[in-house]
Amino acid sequence: MLSIEHLSCHYGVIQALNDVTINIEKKGIYAIIGANGAGKSSLINVLSGLVPASSGKVVFEGKEITDLQPHEIIKTGISVCPEGRKIFKSVSVYENLLAGAYTLKDKGEIQKNVEMVYEFFPRLSERRKQLAGTLSGGEQQMLAIGRALMSNPRLLLLDEPSMGLAPNLIDFVFDTVVKIYEETELPSIIVEQNSEMALSIADYAYVLEVGHLTMEGTGEELLASDEVQKKYLGA
Repeated sequence: MLSIEHLSCHYGVIQALNDVTINIEKKGIYAIIGANGAGKSSLINVLSGLVPASSGKVVFEGKEITDLQPHEIIKTGISVCPEGRKIFKSVSVYENLLAGAYTLKDKGEIQKNVEMVYEFFPRLSERRKQLAGTLSGGEQQMLAIGRALMSNPRLLLLDEPSMGLAPNLIDFVFDTVVKIYEETELPSIIVEQNSEMALSIADYAYVLEVGHLTMEGTGEELLASDEVQKKYLGA
């Protein structure tokens, strides 16, 4: 489904990714873990078109998308829930969701997607007319994920969805990611510093260290790895 081949990227003279190769199949939840500065968000930024690749290529469903712009990548079927949520704070919850559906033309389909998001996140339904900027941090994260679902994606990218959330809300967000996959079979890639939570729900996972891919395996295999436990799980 998604093939990342020998991908590298730079910010000026700083290399953020170095020869990264990852293959994502049509089914499953995939996790990418690593310490702060490992290159996790840089990978999401390249996949979403926000940062250009220095070398290598990205192929999605048989089409190379390496050099596409963000709005073009969304149209291919990849949707992103960005780090830091980046919702539109000055408009309502409902208007934020409509913004996520800007690639769709059928009003019935858009409204169907809104109702789907409300089913996953009932609190958003209760606050549909509320300005997004007045929501709690957890509610804003729900909105960011919901907005990413509005475009009928075929691949969902989640960048640090637990960032800044209270423990009970972290559990809710990860439980909902699993629920979304179980009900829609929408494959997802989760980039997370909360390694234990990410690996606990991942079918398959990758470890990035200073821009290099160093380990991969099932979520269970990496959770049981002595190296992963020492470096990322505090064991």
